[in-house]
Amino acid sequence: MCKLYSYGIRGQLLLWLQRFFSNRTHQTKVGDSVSELTDLISGVVQGSGIGPIMFISFINDLITALEKHDVTAKLFADDLKLYLRVTDACDLSRLQSALSALEDWERLWQLSVSAIRRDYS
Repeated sequence: MCKLYSYGIRGQLLLWLQRFFSNRTHQTKVGDSVSELTDLISGVVQGSGIGPIMFISFINDLITALEKHDVTAKLFADDLKLYLRVTDACDLSRLQSALSALEDWERLWQLSVSAIRRDYS
C-alpha cells in the first residue's frame, strides 16, 4: 500500500484496495482433492484483473533502481532482463553494482528474483 501511496493513490481508492487485498484466503484443488483453507499473507490475487496491474506497480521502481547503474533493464509480465556489454573491468563493476542494487531491492520489498543466466555471445 505504501507504493500505491507513493504513486499518488489516496483516499477512498487506497482504502478500497487495502480492504480488497486484506484478510484473503487460499485453497488449492487438484483433481477431486481440495486443500485446507489457509490465510493468504502475500501475493497477487489471480483472476481478479487487478493482479497484473498491482504487480507492475509493485516492481515498477526496480527499473529505475537498476538503470542508475547504467545497465539496461527490461520488464515483460513477471520477467526481468538486464543487459550490459562487458568489455572491461569498469563494465564488470557496473554490472556488480546493478546486481547489488537488485539484492537491496529484493531485501527491502521481500520479493526474491530467480536468476537464469543466458549467454548470447
